[in-house]
Amino acid sequence: ILADNNARYNRLYSQMVEIVDELKRRPGDGRRGLVGLYGFPNVHVRLKAAIHTLAVAPVAARKQLELISEMNWFPQTADAFGMLRAIDRGEYKPT
Repeated sequence: ILADNNARYNRLYSQMVEIVDELKRRPGDGRRGLVGLYGFPNVHVRLKAAIHTLAVAPVAARKQLELISEMNWFPQTADAFGMLRAIDRGEYKPT
């Protein structure tokens, strides 16, 4: 998005959603494997991994969101902060 390549981002986003849905359907919920991405160099990857693991690793995912929200790396910082706020207010329930 920062490179103004919205078409590529949209395509990759759709692929990410398909992958996460497939992982969720797998026995034992394969989303746990995304926890390994918490150390990935790209902040956006870490953000998405944290959001998609909130239901299966809530403490670790929340910690990751807190770290990102303190980074001053936008827009990911704002997204992480907003997600934490939504969770705390009960507006978002991880499934």
